Amino acid sequence: LLAMTVSRTQIIKLYRDSLRAARGFETYNFRKYFYRRTHDRFREALGKVSSMNEQEAVKAVGEARRELEVLQRQSLVNRLFAHNRTVLEADPQYASSARRP
Repeated sequence: LLAMTVSRTQIIKLYRDSLRAARGFETYNFRKYFYRRTHDRFREALGKVSSMNEQEAVKAVGEARRELEVLQRQSLVNRLFAHNRTVLEADPQYASSARRP
């Protein structure tokens, strides 16, 4: 097994990619849920990072990457089977960046 190190830039990129994937959901409730969940999970992990050894950090980053892949696939499926927008979703303030004119 190759020893990997986890850099701060990798974690920040993973966080941004996860937020971007969360914003890709067409459905307002899903979009807000996954955005909030991503933010909360990274904030929680940030508190634990000081007590992690390198192996635990690599494992945590690997798990976050797998979750990102799932989030990206689910976002795509959500966009493919988009439904009629609710009144709240029709408001430009709440629309996803993909739907803004």
